Amino acid sequence: MRLLSCHLRRVRLHNDLELTFAPGLTVIGGPNEAGKSTLVEALHKALFLRSTATGQGVEELRSRRHSGHPEVDIRFEAGGRVWHLRKRFSGASGTCQLSHDGGLALSGSAAEERLATLLGMEQPVEGRGIRQLPERWAHLWVRQGEGGANPLAGSGERYDRHRLEQQLQQRGGSEALRSSLDAQVLERIQEQWALSFTTTGKVRAGSPLAEARRREHEMALRVHLAQERCSELEASMERLRMVNTRLERIESVERPALERRRALHHDLKLKTAELEPHEQRLQLLQQTLQQLQALQQQRERQLLEQRQRQGQREQVVADLEALRRQLGELRSGHDRLAAQQRALLERQETSQQRLELARIEASQRQMRHHREQFERLQSEAEGLKRSLADLAPIDQEQVRRLREAEQRLARHQARCEAMATSLELEASDQAVELDGIPWLPGPAQILLQPAQLTIGSGVRLTIRPGGGNALQEAQRQVQVEHRAIEQLCSLLRVNGSDAAEAIERQRRQLENELANLRQTASTIPWNGLVGRLAELEARRTRLLEALGPEWGGEGRDEDNDLASLEGRLEEGRLQILDTTAQRESAQRSLEAALQRDQALQAQLSGDKLRVDHLEGSLVALEGRRQELLREHGSLEQLSANLQAQAGEFRLRQQALESLRQELRSLATEGGEQVLSVEELRLRLEQEKDDLLSRRGQCDQLIASLSASDPATELEFRQAEWEAAREDLGAIERRSGALSLLQTLFLEAQSDLADRYGTPLAQALGPYLAALGQQSHAPQLGYDPQLGFQHLELRQGSEQFAFERLSGGMREQLAAAVRLALAEVLAPAYDGCLPLVFDDAFTNTDADRLVSLKQMLALGVRQGVQVILLTCTPLDYIDLCKEPVLGTLISLSESTT
Repeated sequence: MRLLSCHLRRVRLHNDLELTFAPGLTVIGGPNEAGKSTLVEALHKALFLRSTATGQGVEELRSRRHSGHPEVDIRFEAGGRVWHLRKRFSGASGTCQLSHDGGLALSGSAAEERLATLLGMEQPVEGRGIRQLPERWAHLWVRQGEGGANPLAGSGERYDRHRLEQQLQQRGGSEALRSSLDAQVLERIQEQWALSFTTTGKVRAGSPLAEARRREHEMALRVHLAQERCSELEASMERLRMVNTRLERIESVERPALERRRALHHDLKLKTAELEPHEQRLQLLQQTLQQLQALQQQRERQLLEQRQRQGQREQVVADLEALRRQLGELRSGHDRLAAQQRALLERQETSQQRLELARIEASQRQMRHHREQFERLQSEAEGLKRSLADLAPIDQEQVRRLREAEQRLARHQARCEAMATSLELEASDQAVELDGIPWLPGPAQILLQPAQLTIGSGVRLTIRPGGGNALQEAQRQVQVEHRAIEQLCSLLRVNGSDAAEAIERQRRQLENELANLRQTASTIPWNGLVGRLAELEARRTRLLEALGPEWGGEGRDEDNDLASLEGRLEEGRLQILDTTAQRESAQRSLEAALQRDQALQAQLSGDKLRVDHLEGSLVALEGRRQELLREHGSLEQLSANLQAQAGEFRLRQQALESLRQELRSLATEGGEQVLSVEELRLRLEQEKDDLLSRRGQCDQLIASLSASDPATELEFRQAEWEAAREDLGAIERRSGALSLLQTLFLEAQSDLADRYGTPLAQALGPYLAALGQQSHAPQLGYDPQLGFQHLELRQGSEQFAFERLSGGMREQLAAAVRLALAEVLAPAYDGCLPLVFDDAFTNTDADRLVSLKQMLALGVRQGVQVILLTCTPLDYIDLCKEPVLGTLISLSESTT
């Protein structure tokens, strides 16, 4: 199948576009937005989309500029004939007409079906199945942005897998790689396997295998239930035995032990009541002894503290006398430093006034200098402004416009000269006239208009220059540009762009100099200069009056005087700072001494109060001590009485502890916690009631479970389960045999599948060699279920998957694969297939372009029709110069 020509009407921006395709290579050039992708899309939809389709697929073809429905005409070769296809996409009223040079004419659905057959498809794409459209001839139709995509990725429909396998079988030799019997056997195996399994390998619901597994699981569940009933009966009987045993123990052992504990508990209460008075007397004696000992210790501590406070008070009185003598010395030093600071400040003020006077006089001199400098800059600026006024007002934009007009004029004149006719009369034996004017041998004449050439009296020729209307348009443009240049020159008062550029350069230089003068003048503080001078003079007069007549003498050295004044002022400032620091230090020392005096006086008062308080406290403590001694005797008598009471208390406590130990032993004989007798009794009665209730429940459950024989039922359910397991095993063995047979068959086919990849790799090798790669570089896998996959490229000693290659290498390898596919599939399509590239090589640089063109030339020589749409058609012009390869078309010139 080979495309011959196409004619687009009202398709997006194309109102009427007609193109003829070369048998080999057709390069269609044009800038972005020129409609290249629109052309590719229109051709593809005309071949594969039904004319009556609706929806987005048809709306994308409609023109927003031109009214009417889109129409596409295509002439192509297929089946040994030349066919003419015309489609009009207008929704439900769309039309399709197909005819060939033998006179056959079809329309409507018949034409659509015949077209699909010629293209190797079952049926055209409906509007509802628009998503299927990109799958049609995806290996031959490379859309913009898809140049680096793997042509063998996706489903087999993308690269015409069925016909490709047929052609590869024929290339692989006379031995069939996959016979029809193989396909029937595999299909039968898969049908039987699919009765039990889904495509993902899971067991199919409702299949015999699923039913057998369900029945086996149900029988196993019934066996489990029967086992549980037997176990539950045995467990109930065991629980009943344990309940009876526990009831017997309660009546025979635990109830008598509880009565014994009740008697012991009564004896314990009596002895505890007898022990309480002795314990209270013992505690009273211990408290009295502790009070006496505490009072004795407190009295000793307060006596020691009283002596210490008395010594501290005497030391504070001595420190206070010494501090008051130091205060007098600090006050006299502080007064002396204050007088010295006042004298220094007066002298510093005089120095400051003298320094300010010197600075004012220096500022007056600087301002007078600024005034003279500003007047000089004003004079220079006036001269520059007069020079600018003498020049014509020309800027860079006007010069540029004039120069561009001259350049356009030169281009149009060159175009006129290129289309004009040149005549040269070298010699003549007859009279020659050109437009009625005698023409003598000499220089050549350039004709821009039709002219009459007369030779002698019997020969009259009309000579017309080439170009037709284009020459007249070029002459008109020359006149228009002449008038535009004359108007610009008249406006600018120059005779050309060179003179205008010289004036503009001179004006720009003068303006720069004027801007520099203004910048210099802006740095001079001239604003209010006279006023500031008057203000400084008034301040100078006031300072001279303050300093007195001795400072206004003539002949002073102003600079040395200013430096000397600043030095003396700094020296005085340092002296004042030093004196101020000394005075502040003396002030701080004086304040610290005053604070210390106040602290010592406060401490003296506090010590006196504390001593008085301690004396009163000692009197109170002694009174309390004497009262306790009168009531309880001396410490020795109190200690002896305490020891006697403690011995009697320990004897009674030991007897009480023996009773408690006996009670604990009775309470923990059964491993229980220590509880009261009443709590134990209530607990025992509650446990007995619970046991009686549980015994009744166990009797009832045993009677219920014994209604039918659980052992007999268990044997019956186990027999059913064994039968179900045997059935399941038989079905699983058959399903496993089918799975194994399918796996072995596919493995056998996979062993032969490499022979599919070998012919395709052989066809791909020459194209990779044109790209500078080794002919054995490509590696291609084949799976009988999934088709071709794992496209890899060997570079050196490493193997790289298609996705790991660079963008430019992916584009070139994908193009090589597409060329090889078109070459291999060509015999199934009347010896040729069209391969379309729409701006597919965006990552191909100048170095790779040479190899790419060699690969395309090889494909064309192998019989592949290549249609290349690109923004840079000049890159492929050398291919189009070879007549055997193809032609170059400019889309912008062919579009109307």
